[in-house]
Amino acid sequence: MKYIVRVALAISAAAVLGLACSKKNKLEHAKAFPDSLAGAEVIAIVNEDTIRGKDLQVLAYVSMAGQDSLKSRSFNAKLLDQLIDRSVFVHEAQAGGVSAPDSVVDMMMKQFTSNFNADLTRELEKQGLTPADFRKAIQRDLLIRAYVKDKVQPSITVSDADCKAFFDQHEQSFAGVDSVRARHIILLASPADTDKDKVQRQQLLESIRTRVTKGEKFERLAKMYSQDGTADRGGDLGFFARGQMVKEFEDVVFSLKKGALSPVFQTQFGLHLVQCMDKKPAAPPSYDLAKPRIEAMLKQQGLGNELQNRLKRNREAAIIVRNYDYKEPKAEPAAGK
Repeated sequence: MKYIVRVALAISAAAVLGLACSKKNKLEHAKAFPDSLAGAEVIAIVNEDTIRGKDLQVLAYVSMAGQDSLKSRSFNAKLLDQLIDRSVFVHEAQAGGVSAPDSVVDMMMKQFTSNFNADLTRELEKQGLTPADFRKAIQRDLLIRAYVKDKVQPSITVSDADCKAFFDQHEQSFAGVDSVRARHIILLASPADTDKDKVQRQQLLESIRTRVTKGEKFERLAKMYSQDGTADRGGDLGFFARGQMVKEFEDVVFSLKKGALSPVFQTQFGLHLVQCMDKKPAAPPSYDLAKPRIEAMLKQQGLGNELQNRLKRNREAAIIVRNYDYKEPKAEPAAGK
């Protein structure tokens, strides 16, 4: 069987090379690639489908790469590899009976070109690019997307045992985090503060703290003195988890017991006085809660692996003719050697 496949591939390769090289269909090697791109030049042939310079220009545009990038050898080579990958996937999609309806292609084309203004259209025309070139690229990518959705994704399954094994290995990463609810009074710092200003601000907040310890309502004093947007709600910051506030603030707040009052302390924003209103411990890891996330992640990983495997298999089976003569120059020997 392998012998038959090898013979078939050899015959196909000969047919493609014959098509490219026959006198009747003489195909000159691309001259501009990879130093630059000439739109009409055929750079490669994949299963009898031609890839031209304009195809790389379109891919660079839809990938939002600048036109200057097309003057880079390495960038152009990467674009060509991407187009070869797309071409072999399209070949498999078509063999599997997948198609992209014209109505969907038309809709996507309309959305894509809705941002084209007169200047951009003229610029693209100067490069020899037409709406039909972009439509071809959109149709190709929609075809690949439909192929992945209809033919590849359904084959990716993840068992409960796989999910549980992953959870057991990474259990702590699915634990919740502890959180605290606090209210504060802040006296904001200013770059123009003098030493006297700083002393007065410290004294004011210390006096406010004393008033709270003697029974005055923290929220009432926050409305009177606090200098940020929480003043209207009595300084209430709501619940927040670790990592949401600056470290100096968190270190103080999370060290407080429920109902406790902090000392006056400094952060980059100014002086703070904080009262801890409530605390919630970190929720323990839960497999039932984590399973949907794990399953989605493992399926995504499985899809990536399957696409890589299919791409490798398709490339090996495809007839790929690179139609240019460029070879990477050898490095010059170092002086004196």
